[in-house]
Formats: sequence, C-alpha cells, structure tokens
Amino acid sequence: MSAHAIVKNVQFDVDLEEQSAELDRRIFDMQALLKSVEAIHNELHLESLSRLLLAMARERTLVGQAAILLHDEQEGVVKVHVSHGLGDDVKDVCFPAQDGILWRLLLAGEAFSIMDRRGEPRFQETFEQHGLGALNGLTWVPLVMPNKVVGVLSLGPSRRRVSQEDMVFLGHLASQAAVAMNTAKLYESIQIARKDLDRSLHKLSMLFDVTRALGAVQDLTRLLRMILERAIESVDAEKGSLMLLDEPSDQLVIRVVYGLPDKEVERKINDGEIQCTRFGRGEGVAGKVLESGTPVRVNNVEDDKGFVKREGSQQVRSILCVPLKVEQETIGVINITNRKGGGAFGQEDEEILGALANQAAVAIARTRLYEAAITDGLTGLFVRRFAVHRLNEEVKRARRYGSELSMIMCDIDHFKRVNDTWGHQAGDEVIIAASACLKAEMREDIDVAGRYGGEEFMLILPATSGRDAAVAAERLRAAIEATVVDIGGGKTLSKTMSFGVAQLGADETSESLIGRADEALYASKEGGRNCVTLAAAWNSDGEPENLSADTAKVEAMINETLGGGEMTAPEPPPE
Repeated sequence: MSAHAIVKNVQFDVDLEEQSAELDRRIFDMQALLKSVEAIHNELHLESLSRLLLAMARERTLVGQAAILLHDEQEGVVKVHVSHGLGDDVKDVCFPAQDGILWRLLLAGEAFSIMDRRGEPRFQETFEQHGLGALNGLTWVPLVMPNKVVGVLSLGPSRRRVSQEDMVFLGHLASQAAVAMNTAKLYESIQIARKDLDRSLHKLSMLFDVTRALGAVQDLTRLLRMILERAIESVDAEKGSLMLLDEPSDQLVIRVVYGLPDKEVERKINDGEIQCTRFGRGEGVAGKVLESGTPVRVNNVEDDKGFVKREGSQQVRSILCVPLKVEQETIGVINITNRKGGGAFGQEDEEILGALANQAAVAIARTRLYEAAITDGLTGLFVRRFAVHRLNEEVKRARRYGSELSMIMCDIDHFKRVNDTWGHQAGDEVIIAASACLKAEMREDIDVAGRYGGEEFMLILPATSGRDAAVAAERLRAAIEATVVDIGGGKTLSKTMSFGVAQLGADETSESLIGRADEALYASKEGGRNCVTLAAAWNSDGEPENLSADTAKVEAMINETLGGGEMTAPEPPPE
C-alpha cells in the first residue's frame, strides 16, 4: 500500500472518530436535555423552577454569577427573580418591558451577548439608567414563547469558554423553561385567586352568620359579647374589648372584654362589677379612632407613641382598632389585640373587621333603640307593657311543654313616706337600689323583672314551682332589708319590701295569675309588711288546690326553708 493510501486511511479514521465523538456528544446533550425538560415540566412552583433552571445553566456553563429575570406584566417591568453569586443589591434590579431593540432581541428567542468586544454594554443608556451592570452579565438567553417574553437568563463570566453547543443546549432548555414558567405563573395566579375566593367566601359566610345572629339578639350586653367574640375569631386574635361612647362624658367606656387570662376578672368587667379606665377623644389608639373615625393598626406598640400604657397593657403586643359607625357618627370602637402566633395584623384583617363593624354598629344602634322602648329609664327593668307581654309568652310556653311557672309581685313598704320626708330624688335612689337587688338575685337569661308601676315590681320565674318562687322571694326580702341606700347629703336609708307569690294553675290566664299574685301581696301588706305570702294554687274551676294532702305540713316545710320568714296563704278571691 502506498504512503498516500496509508495517510488517507488514517485521515478517514480520524474523521470517523471525530464524527463518532460529535454524535456521542449530541446524543448525550439530547438525553440531558430530555431529562432536564422533564424535570422542569414536573415542577409547578415558580420559585423552585427558576432555581432549577439556574442550577442547570450554571452546571452546563460553569459560570460563577447568574440571574433569572421575569416579566411582571402587571408592573410592566422585567425584574430579578432569583440569582446566584450576586449581592443582595440586585434583588431590586429591573428594566421596563417596552418595545425597542432590546425587547425585539428578547422576542427573537436567540441567545446574544450584551457586551461588545471592548466590554461595554450594547445598550448603554438602559444599563446605566436601570443598574443592569450589577448583574455582571455577559450573555442573555431569552425565555420566550410565541410573541411573549416570559423572562431572561443572565450569565456572567465562566471558568471556561462557553461553546456554541452550550448556547444551543441552553436555547432549547430556555424555550422549554419559558413554557413551564408561564404554566407555573398561571398555576400560582390560580392558587392566589382561589385563596382570595376562599377568603371572600369565608368573609361573606361570616358576615351572613353574624348578620343573622345579630338580628336575633335583642339584649344589648349579649349582643356586644357576640360581636366581640366574632371579631376576635375572624382575625385569629387572642383577646379584645368593645367600647361604646358615653355621650354625657364624651368618653369611650369598655362594655365587654374577651380573652383575658383571668376569667373571673373578665366576668366582673362584663357584669359591671369592675369599672375600667375610660378614653377621651384622641387619647390612646382607641381615642384616635374615635376622633378620626378611621381604623388604626399598630403591630409593635413599643414603637408607637400613640399607644397609652395602662395597667395590664404590658401584655399587649399589637392592636387593630376599628370604629363602630352609624351614619358617619362613631358610637364606639372594637379593639383587638395580639394576633395569635405573634404575627402582624394585615390589610385583609382590617377589611374583615371593618365589614363586621359596619354590621355590628347598625345592630347596636337598633338594639339600643329597642331597649329604650322596652326598658324603664330609672331602673333598667322592663316597662310594664313589655313585662306583661313576656308573661303571656311564658304562659304559652308552660302550656306547650307542661312546665311550671310562677310570678312574684312586690313593692316597697311605706314608700310615700320617703317622698314626703326626703323628696322624690331620695325616692328615686330607693327605687334604684331595690331594682339592683332584684336584678342581682334573678337568673340571667331565664327570669324576667319589670317595673309594674311606681314602687311596685313584677318578677316572672319560668320552670319554677310556687314553693321555689317563695324561697326566692324570701332571699330577695332579706337582701333588700340588709341594703343601705345613700340618698345624698351624707344621709342613708334602709327599706323593706313585701312580696306576693303565685304559681300558674291549670288553664289559668296571665291576667288571673297577676291578680292572685297581687292578692298575695295585699295579704303581705295586711300581715305587717316585710314578708312573703304564697297564694294557694288555683284550678280551672276557680277552686283552691292544696299543695299536698297535708297543707299545714307543706307550709311548715316552706317556712323552714325560708329561714323563718313569715308566710301566709290567703283564700282565693270569690267568683
């Protein structure tokens, strides 16, 4: 074989080996690309996807500095999303997404050098104006879809020469990554929209439940407690208070609290046994809300000069305070403190609480008007008309369920002497003191107390026998007898009351029941006052019914239970 033929065969072998190596590289690149694309499309979270792409690009090119910038269509900018090997100052780097040569190059989708041969930026003005030099990039690889720029991959200096094959690989990877990133952005926007929708539905559901519940509550104190509990629950807070404006003093007064560590203190505050500090207009956070009529959020009370430190305020970390407004007039505030877990109150919390406060303020105003219509202004007890209405309801309920029902009529002994001797103001103080005793001994949310007229009162005791009602009346008699009334000027009075008790009989009307209780009260007056009289039971035939086969024995048992209090049993009135 000639030398020429040998050289030719050797050259053929070299070419074949190079072609084989090139084919091997292409096969490897194809396999690597397929695996990379598979990994990219399996990732639905934009942050993780971006970091995965960045890691793949760095591994391929051995660059020490790289960044991915994403197109924010709402803000109209392309800004840094993730980076490697760059300082924190690049996180705010961005440039406007506006048409021009740079934008056209990005849309073309081909990798390009952003530096010329002298190392100067090809887009000098854009780079200087927007600080793009901080990226220290040499090559940009666009992340594009048809007619849409998703972002750009910025690559800095490499420890080796970046080949054309590297750029082709990154170009294919970037085109697939752009699709995956766009999908991830859509997925995240859907997730955000779903969360917003869930929050909106929760907010609407909560407001619907609160509105429905508020409409069913007519007692102001119960209403305020319900509002406060719902408010604390709605923003996931630890505790709070609801303050109403006291018009005579123009100050905010705490009406209810919830979430205090000491439940006994919480109960005493809610029952009015403990009077809390009042806030004037502009005083503290609540006073500022009262003055301005706008919400206030304080997520670190230590840094807020407007926060007034009072007793117990060392336990307050953060505050969200919103006004209760009716027709632009602030009637109170809801004051929520300490987000659970130590977090901060946000705009969403403020919006939810504000929506709740709008509903609550209307309910409070309506309930106040309702209470003013059914409540006696001097005593706080129900007016006669409403008390009789409640008696009619309780009579119907007792008939429906076959339960017992009793009532008490009582009045203040020798009350006219108080007015004649000390004046009507002193008489009012005696009536107020007697009413307070009656309310204190009544079962909350069960018994009903009303001012029947002047110094006379009626008490309705559902699910209570005549005997048990007489025992309750004796407790009331003893409590009032022990009460000392301050009538002003350093003078005090002690007064007594007389009581008449009657139990609802078979098929008896409310009018008849009132009449028999009043007859029993008259018997107590005739019997010397300051005593309790239990009326004999009354049947549908207008005949007295004995309490047992041995009436005398039953009366002795009652007297023993009453602790010696006098008890008489008058004859029923004639037909």
